[in-house]
Amino acid sequence: MKKTLLVAALATGFAGVAHAESSVTLYGIVDGGIGFEKQSVKAEGVKVSSSRTVGAREGIQNGNRWGLKGTEDLGNGTAAIFQLESGFNLANGKAKQNGGVFSRKAIIGLTGDSWGTFTLGRQFTASDDFVSAIDPFGTGFSQASANSTFGDSVGARKDAVIKYLSPNFDGFGFGVSLTTANTKTYNVDTTTALVANSAGVVSSVTGLTYPNQTVKTKDNGVSVALGYNNGPLQVAANFDYERVKKTVSNLAKPVTDSKAKAWNLGLAYDFDVVKLHLMYGQQRDGFVNGSSGLAGDLVDGLNSVRTATNQIGFDAPGLRAQAWLAGLSAPVGENGKVMFSYQGGRVKNSEVYESARINTHVWSLGYRQGLSKRTSVYALASYGYSKAKEDTGYRAKLKSTDVAVGLTHRF
Repeated sequence: MKKTLLVAALATGFAGVAHAESSVTLYGIVDGGIGFEKQSVKAEGVKVSSSRTVGAREGIQNGNRWGLKGTEDLGNGTAAIFQLESGFNLANGKAKQNGGVFSRKAIIGLTGDSWGTFTLGRQFTASDDFVSAIDPFGTGFSQASANSTFGDSVGARKDAVIKYLSPNFDGFGFGVSLTTANTKTYNVDTTTALVANSAGVVSSVTGLTYPNQTVKTKDNGVSVALGYNNGPLQVAANFDYERVKKTVSNLAKPVTDSKAKAWNLGLAYDFDVVKLHLMYGQQRDGFVNGSSGLAGDLVDGLNSVRTATNQIGFDAPGLRAQAWLAGLSAPVGENGKVMFSYQGGRVKNSEVYESARINTHVWSLGYRQGLSKRTSVYALASYGYSKAKEDTGYRAKLKSTDVAVGLTHRF
C-alpha cells in the first residue's frame, strides 16, 4: 500500500513549517522477470553485430522506480505539489537515467481544480500525457512499446521542462511544454580540443592548443498536445518541435544544427469485448528528442564496423519518417488483459542518401494478470525487423526478438 505520511511527522527530515493539510507519499514499482532477447544485424548477408541475453531481466512492463510526491493545500482549490522519482536497475541495484538521484522525475508546481496544473523541472513533454495512452502496451513492455517505430516523438523525459496541463473539460484536455537548455562553456584544457577534418567530421583531439575554446549548446523545444477521453472514445494528437544547435569557436560550421518536427494522431475505441487502438505519425528534418527506435538500432549496428569518416546518419535535415500502429486489447475475466499490436515505419533522407530507405515492422503479443490491486504477472512475445536498401543493390537487415515473463509490484 502507498505510505502517506503527515509532514508534521517528518519535520526532522523536511525543512519548513509543517501543516496538517500537507502530506508526502512514498511510492514505487518493482518489476523483474526471466526472458530472452536477441538482436542481430547483417549487411550483404554478412553478420556485422549481434547481442543475446538469456535469464534474469528487469523493468520489462515498467521501469523500476521509487519516489516521493507531496501536496499542500493553499486554499481556494489551489495546492502546491512536488514529485521526486528515482530509477534503479533491479538486477544490480544501481541508479538508472545516467545515475542521477532523481533523474526519472524532479518537479515542483501548482495545481488548481479550475485552472489546471503548472510544473517545472525534469519531466516528460506534454505529448506523453495524451498520445502515449493510445498504445495498447502503454509505451511499456520493452520492444512492444510504440517507441520502437515512433521513437520519442510520443513523449520524452527531458531536463528543464516547463509544462502546463489544462483541467478536464468533460473529457477534453490539452497541454503545452517548453524545453530551454542553453549552455556556454570554455575549454581551458589547452591539450584537448574539438577539431574538424577536411571531410567535416568533428572529433576531440589531444596534443593541439586552442586556448579558451568556446562551446555553445542550445536545446530548445515545444510540445503541444490535446486529447478527448470520454466513454468508449479516446482521441489524442501532438505536435513537437526541437531545435538543437552546437557551435565551437574555432569551427566554421556548427557541430550540430537541427530543427526536428513531429506530429502524431491516435484513436482508441472500446467495444466492451475488445478495444481498438490506432496511431499514425510523421517526423521531419530529424528525430524529435533523438530516438529512432529499431531503425536507429540498425544504423548503430552498421556504424559499429565503419570508420569515423564513413558513418551512416539519417538523423539530419532532409529526414522523412513515418510510423503507424494498429492494435487490440481485451479484458480476460475480472483482472486479466490481452494485448496485441502491429507497428510499421519508414525512414529516408534524400538529402543525405538519395536512394536509401529503411522499413521497420514489429509484431507484439502480451498478457497481464492482476493478482491483487498492487501485484500482477505478465508475459510478452515480440518480433521485429528493420531492413535497409539502396538502388545500388546494397542490403542490410536487423532482426530483433523479445520474449519474457515477469512480476510487477506497486507500493
